[in-house]
Amino acid sequence: MTLRAIVIGAGWAGEGHTLALQAAGVEVVALCGRTPDPARAMAEKLGVKEVRFDWHKALVEFQPTIVAIATPARPHREITVAAAEAGCHVVCEKPLAVHAGEAREMLAAVERAGVKHAYAATGCYAAPYLHARALLTEGRIGQVRDIEYLMHIGSLPPTLPYSWFHQLNEGGGMLNNLFTHQLQQVLLMTGGAVTAVMGRTSSSIDRAPVGPAVHDFRQFFEAVLTPEQAATAEWRAVDVDFGFTLLAQLRMPNGHIATALFATPAEASLPQPNYIALHGTQGTLYLASAPGGWWPDDNMQHFDTGVATWNEISIPRDVVDALPAVEDHVQRQWNQFFRDFVADVRGEGYAGYPTFRDGWIAVEVTDIARSGQSWTPVDGTS
Repeated sequence: MTLRAIVIGAGWAGEGHTLALQAAGVEVVALCGRTPDPARAMAEKLGVKEVRFDWHKALVEFQPTIVAIATPARPHREITVAAAEAGCHVVCEKPLAVHAGEAREMLAAVERAGVKHAYAATGCYAAPYLHARALLTEGRIGQVRDIEYLMHIGSLPPTLPYSWFHQLNEGGGMLNNLFTHQLQQVLLMTGGAVTAVMGRTSSSIDRAPVGPAVHDFRQFFEAVLTPEQAATAEWRAVDVDFGFTLLAQLRMPNGHIATALFATPAEASLPQPNYIALHGTQGTLYLASAPGGWWPDDNMQHFDTGVATWNEISIPRDVVDALPAVEDHVQRQWNQFFRDFVADVRGEGYAGYPTFRDGWIAVEVTDIARSGQSWTPVDGTS
């Protein structure tokens, strides 16, 4: 039996979800968008025959097996509840919701309906993170005690055109769009669960100019307004975080507690690579980005306390070959995520993909960080 899906969202994530579903053998019967020309162009590019601009009606018309939500965060709760009540399995982009209350409603809806649910924090599906998980599981550095995750991405251009990315109620900002991946990467590698959090956020931008609409996030940074354009533009208030420092307590699989530091300053650039360092009782595992790269996964090294030496780690060929053979690394991660999810929908078993429970916990964590509170237990994990 061929599974059928509709994808709601016609931008970068909509394309990624559609290609990944198709690669997993699912028929994408319709693409739902908001703006006619970009949505129709994307559907034609992807070979999807039907385009709709009312997802409510599309649910009734197509009665899909799977609904993939690839929009900014504001409509996630409404779409999820409707899809679950229609008996559809649901995939949702990160962040799962704009605040923890909505995320809890979404989790309750899919659990009540008994449908499969997946949360697309897909940045964890890279070979170095998967290999690091194996190394930590075998005890290569002993008990993990402390984790550092530092990224320095520099200031965003002040004349980026105003969009959902500037609005907290649309799921914008760095906690929602960067930290969500970082957290899932660390949890995948360590097998840990967040029990308590404290943090603070910052922003380098308090307003942004309105420019031409950008329908695909890949084009967002190409749409920066010139000084002349910005001088005559309408400017709107920005309420999201562009930097954060967050401490989390993680309960490890054997019960002990590790501490993780996540730091992404709003205005900082450094000549050193972004990195993750996992420190244990017998050594350190270090993952760093390539020169000019964002994600710390290209350079992997191990420090052995016993001999006090650093050694480079090569990723085994079988780890790389087990992932989809897709050149674009972002698409490869979507493909692996959907491959695992679709296999579960087909009854082949759960392979550990992130679910709405993971998404809910991530929103709980980001809510606490934005509040600036001291150590606060994370609901549902303590």
